[in-house]
Amino acid sequence: MRLPTVWHLTKKEILSTFRDRRALISNVVIPLLLMPVVMLGLPRVLGGIFESEAVSLTPVAVEGAEFLPEAMTGLLELSLIELRPVDNVESAVRDGDVSTGLVVPEGFDAQLESGEAPSLTIHTLAGNMQSELATGKLNAAIGMYRQQLVTGAITAAGLDASVLEPLRIVTMDASTEQQRSSGMFGWMIPFFIAMWALMGGQMTAIDATAGEKERGTMESLLVSPVSRFEVVIGKWLATMLFGLMASIAAISGYLIGGAIMDRVSATAEESAADSFSMVMGGSLTISPQVLIELFLSAVLLTAFISALLIAISMFARSFKEAQSYIGPLSIVLVIPAVAMQFRDFFDLGVVQYLIPILNAIIVMYDTVRGDSNLAGLAVTWISLAVFTVVLLLFAYRNFKREDVIFRT
Repeated sequence: MRLPTVWHLTKKEILSTFRDRRALISNVVIPLLLMPVVMLGLPRVLGGIFESEAVSLTPVAVEGAEFLPEAMTGLLELSLIELRPVDNVESAVRDGDVSTGLVVPEGFDAQLESGEAPSLTIHTLAGNMQSELATGKLNAAIGMYRQQLVTGAITAAGLDASVLEPLRIVTMDASTEQQRSSGMFGWMIPFFIAMWALMGGQMTAIDATAGEKERGTMESLLVSPVSRFEVVIGKWLATMLFGLMASIAAISGYLIGGAIMDRVSATAEESAADSFSMVMGGSLTISPQVLIELFLSAVLLTAFISALLIAISMFARSFKEAQSYIGPLSIVLVIPAVAMQFRDFFDLGVVQYLIPILNAIIVMYDTVRGDSNLAGLAVTWISLAVFTVVLLLFAYRNFKREDVIFRT
């Protein structure tokens, strides 16, 4: 293999891709801007929603409001809950007139005074975030009133209210600073790196294979004094370059977002939105070691994905056909990302470091959380390198087949 020839072929594909300005926008600009928005803006928006719900007046449909004790009504008002009498609470909640509702049985106040334990019925909408937040707020207010009743009964009996709490539980966070800073959305970082490696390289891979077939330039390339292996390597390197460019842009976008969050947190008082953002992964800081491990994993993952793109798109007869082949690959990336959320419930041992894509997402997630181990990194990197070589040999073998190259 002649390296100058390979570089010439790689440069040809790079220039061909750069002629389309959409390549620069999709490979650099979009991931650079999108990552801070997704990793920082989304948690802050959700945190703002939760904060707004906590401090704003929450309407609650109610049947039998006249049977509520005055003290309980006052406590609900202090908890920023507005009771709205309706004829049918269930219908009001189901139709979306209110987020939650309360049914008070007839004689509720009298039953409380007589020492009975009457029931309250709360109507909510399962799976509706606003309804669940409003229901939680209503439950908390009712729980406070219930605690007042219990404390009052204990005091009336001549007992100390502390008998209700014979022991105290103190919960300590055993996670490291890096684990806390990675947050619950830490799994999204490796997912986006993998996704942009695919999205960044697919345009070049398709144009270098199916695109050349469609334009009729593949034949002139094959009769030139270059080996077919050099052609495959040249196209693969160009695809890898653009995939890696998008991945690096995604990493840079997250680092920029993290720097912005640190600056904002240092100059402003902490709000509920800031706290939520940090819990979900908006305050992540990456050390040089973590950055190096993340970069090397991204390089090898991009190399594997690029080889896969070349191997698949080579079978296509046209640009559109190649897109239909590559499209389902995004699902292959989503599955391991979703599985990462349940990783604490299963352990595949060393097997998880042998499965391409899944292994890279796992080690990058562990790296972000500060949990990476040398053995896992080594097995993953070797596995990705081996599978990349296998795919390149597969592509080279098919590139020598005329029924694949001249498929019509």
